[in-house]
Amino acid sequence: MRNVVRTAACVLVAALAVPAVWATTAVERTEGDLIQEAVVIVTGRCVGLKPTWIDRDLVTLATIEVTETLKGNPVSQVTVVLPGGIDTNRPVPVAMTFPAAPEIFMAENVLLFLTAEDRVQNGYAVAGFSQGKFTVVEDAQGKSVATQNLSSLNLQNRKGGITRGATKAISIEALRQKIKESNNAQ
Repeated sequence: MRNVVRTAACVLVAALAVPAVWATTAVERTEGDLIQEAVVIVTGRCVGLKPTWIDRDLVTLATIEVTETLKGNPVSQVTVVLPGGIDTNRPVPVAMTFPAAPEIFMAENVLLFLTAEDRVQNGYAVAGFSQGKFTVVEDAQGKSVATQNLSSLNLQNRKGGITRGATKAISIEALRQKIKESNNAQ
């Protein structure tokens, strides 16, 4: 009987802990925060994905062919270091994932807020983890819109409250204006 009670108690504790384990919480960043944090902001298309090891971390290097540089020095390509990946060059393939990490897919059009990533020469990391990555699509009028899905993320606001992330969109033109205003304020 004592073992049954212990087992039931363990199952109850595990069941109560599961939601906390599945939820990833990040400090909420506005577009203004991302603009300030980023050293480079670009739009472009993913033309290459390469898993590689940096020390004991498996990462994926995404090569982005830049179509427009919104902040920073104009470049034709950037290498973005994404946490996680799949190494199939081992006798037993290894995969590493990080909850709510930014993901970039082959041929995806993206808008990226980037910070320097010192572990890779000329490499960048996505600012704000997944918050600094948007997918670029055209709306019904043919205008470029950057969309973001943070629904798998809990966001902590400046007052300490936590809300569930959501899906949002911003026009590239509106973002250009925010960047311009941010540069003028400095």
